Amino acid sequence: MTENKIDLTARMSALLNMAQSANAALEQFGPGSPPQAAWGDEAPRLFEYQSGANLITIPRAGYGVLPFAALRSLAQSSKEIRLNIELIKRTIRGLDWKITQKPISDSAGASYGREVESLVNFFERPDGANDFDSWVNMLLEDLLTIDAVTVYPDMDADGNLISLDLVDGATIRPLLDLRGRIPRPPAPAYLQILHGMATTHYAADRLLYAPLNMKVNSPYGESPIEWAVMAINTAIRHDLQRMGYFTEGNIPGVLVSVPIETTTPEQIEIFQQYYDALAKGDLARASKILFVPSMGNQSIFQPVSNDVDKIEVDQWLMQVVCWAFGNNPSEFGLVAASGLGGAGYVQGMENAQSRSMINPISGWLKSLFDRILRDYFHRPDAEFVWLGLEPAEDDLRRAQIDQMYVGAGVYSSDYVRERLGISDKYRPSAPPATQYPFAAPVAQLLERSAKYELHQWRANAVALSKGKTKEQFTSDILPLDFQNEIRKWLNECENADDVAQLFDGLIHDAELKKRLTTQLAVDPLTEVKAAGEAELQSTLTEYFAGLKERILQNAIDG
Repeated sequence: MTENKIDLTARMSALLNMAQSANAALEQFGPGSPPQAAWGDEAPRLFEYQSGANLITIPRAGYGVLPFAALRSLAQSSKEIRLNIELIKRTIRGLDWKITQKPISDSAGASYGREVESLVNFFERPDGANDFDSWVNMLLEDLLTIDAVTVYPDMDADGNLISLDLVDGATIRPLLDLRGRIPRPPAPAYLQILHGMATTHYAADRLLYAPLNMKVNSPYGESPIEWAVMAINTAIRHDLQRMGYFTEGNIPGVLVSVPIETTTPEQIEIFQQYYDALAKGDLARASKILFVPSMGNQSIFQPVSNDVDKIEVDQWLMQVVCWAFGNNPSEFGLVAASGLGGAGYVQGMENAQSRSMINPISGWLKSLFDRILRDYFHRPDAEFVWLGLEPAEDDLRRAQIDQMYVGAGVYSSDYVRERLGISDKYRPSAPPATQYPFAAPVAQLLERSAKYELHQWRANAVALSKGKTKEQFTSDILPLDFQNEIRKWLNECENADDVAQLFDGLIHDAELKKRLTTQLAVDPLTEVKAAGEAELQSTLTEYFAGLKERILQNAIDG
């Protein structure tokens, strides 16, 4: 049987042509079909880095930025940069600092703190050779000049931190992974380049490379010098022009012409050479009269010279660099002649300097030091704190806010003392006598009475645990909530020895002593702290009614 075959080639070709014509008509004003992605939907690269970026051994090369050597040369040759850098260094070095421990609570709710004295001792000499002030000075120099702060944490065989060595950031070359990130440990993340050759490599957890001004399209930081490089070049050339006036200039104070019948070019050239040799760099001759050949009808001629003492250009250049570094121009004597002017301008700029320079740099340093405490000392509970950062007017405003919040019960005065870094030895142990008359004697008396009550309760509880008949113990001195806590702990005791040990711990516990003193000596007097002496004595007499015998017995047993 013969099969009938139908050729559909022509029909399919016609259908395809119709479909293509329809798509062309629809996409005539559309966005068009997207190109086929080479890598699909993989994680994106952070930026379009140069191919083979890790093969380049010159730091900063391949990113279209100034080399480290140029930045350091500008910082050394420009007085505007150097003065701004030194101002920031002196401001930060003038701050006090401390290391504090964040409060930690155990499962029972008791607060305790770990020692931080060893951490303070380490930071007083971070690299084992230089003190903190000198060490921070070197760190800030690299931060403000090349923005490539590099710290090498030197560890011993047991993983303990020995020193924090500052490394010249100009010798460090950050590497990139496929996505443009700094490679994660244990892969090499940084190379040290010495004499043009890669000498050593470090993982990201073995070297702290911490620029301040980072960008997504570069692993390097950006120095403020790069923001004002044109103004800086102008300032350097302006200084060179001024220096040339005093070293190469040959403009005299006054010229007096003398008649000469004929003057040939050879005579002019000879006189020019003679005059240059005579006046060049001679500042004393600049104020003398010089006789020259005839210059027409005018016999005395005073040259017009550039005034090297004009400061308008210097002021503008200094202001540009101050803005780049976040400094207050008034620190260099540049005070506005209009507007706020004078003292008002200076006071208005202090807060601006805190926002734009002091706070960012001190905050960055705190983050770096806290990272060291967390990662290398394994102390996430410790933190580095700068002291005295707020301007004077902010201190006054902060004190007024603290006074209102303490009075409203938002937080206590202990919180304020801790934030200000006031040492424990300067903290008052009891409220001032002007606020709470007789507070100190009452506190001592109530403390002794409370301890006497605990001794009595101990004897009662031990007798009960041994099966001896005793009536239920009651106290008029110990706070009710504290009595309930003791009864809860007694229910957990298994024998008389446990009971005795419990009360012995309570009686000799220093924190308990502070708690009893606070609750018993201050709280009962709070409502009458503003009363007169007679009313206060009457209130105290009523408060101690019925306790006379116990107090006297306690005084005898004391």
